[in-house]
Amino acid sequence: MPFALSDTLQAIVLAGLSILLDAGFWIVASLIAAGFVYEYLGTSRLSRFMRHQGAGSLAGALAVGALLPICSCGVIPLAISLRLAGVRLAAVMTFAAATPVINPAAVLLSYALLGPQITMAYVLFGLTVPILAGLIVERFGSQPDTAVAAQLKSCCCGTSGCAGQPVTSGQRFVRAVRWGVLELGPTLGLYLAVGIVLAAFVVTLTPSQWIPEHLGAAAPLASLLLVAVLGMIIYVCAVAHIPLVAALLLAGASPGVAIVFLVTGAVTNLPELIALQRILGRRAIAVYVASLVAASVAAGWLLNLWLLPDFSPRLDPLVSMHWSDLAARATFIVPQPITVASAAAVGLLCIWGVSRWVRDRVDGLRKRQVAA
Repeated sequence: MPFALSDTLQAIVLAGLSILLDAGFWIVASLIAAGFVYEYLGTSRLSRFMRHQGAGSLAGALAVGALLPICSCGVIPLAISLRLAGVRLAAVMTFAAATPVINPAAVLLSYALLGPQITMAYVLFGLTVPILAGLIVERFGSQPDTAVAAQLKSCCCGTSGCAGQPVTSGQRFVRAVRWGVLELGPTLGLYLAVGIVLAAFVVTLTPSQWIPEHLGAAAPLASLLLVAVLGMIIYVCAVAHIPLVAALLLAGASPGVAIVFLVTGAVTNLPELIALQRILGRRAIAVYVASLVAASVAAGWLLNLWLLPDFSPRLDPLVSMHWSDLAARATFIVPQPITVASAAAVGLLCIWGVSRWVRDRVDGLRKRQVAA
């Protein structure tokens, strides 16, 4: 029993480290970029366009999101900085959904491993549902700033400086990096730590044969909901989850299962959802998740019953090699030293965020004891 427990804990730790290694670089890059978005967007011409209530802001958010090769964890700082800079909620959520679910490398690899039919459905879904989800969240999920969002907004001064004096471009540069890494970083680090730990537990403790046994070729509605919930919990980046979907199809899963997992597996995961809800609010994230799950399940059901009822996977090795090679060329490969350093940096931000939370709770307890 002790050996089994030790092996399980080791597997959980390794799963958590794997998530850090996969997402670390993109989280660090996104934190730095978020600082510049927050610092400069409010004084740029792009600001008025992104705040506009028309379709242009949504189309722009969709286009930028579809071109950026960033995972769902990496998109968190950028989405938050856009919202704190005053961008409309629908555009923020469109960007948050589109960025991880679809990008050129993912489309090429999908064509190579999943075939043209599922790839076409995947692209159509990736270009329409993010806008739909953004509009639904804006309509039903808007709420006042959370306490964490208000704190992040108040930690930095405007372009005139904290005391009213103008600041130089160099000072703004330093201030942007400082806000992104030292203010937003540990704030998100707390919630990323919780999400990574929970995701590692779920991935480790889920039986290896559980997925194939519950995702048969018929894939009724219950199976689509099941894979949607699984996709929301685990962390899989936009490109890496496509081979897993191909394996599910070859094992007998339906095309509807593929679509549901392609979307929920890339767009939603526990670290992202926990971090976002602390900034945007629980209602906004609940509506966001519900709209994505409902849309993906509806698309999967439609694909199974009407569009591809007789689907059977056909894998041509030569064609797959050609398109896989193109996908590899379109994918930015992070050098291993940078990957490790980024994972370590995110790990330190998680430790910083957790320790700060513990210190605040201890200080609050001491104050209550003194007051008593």
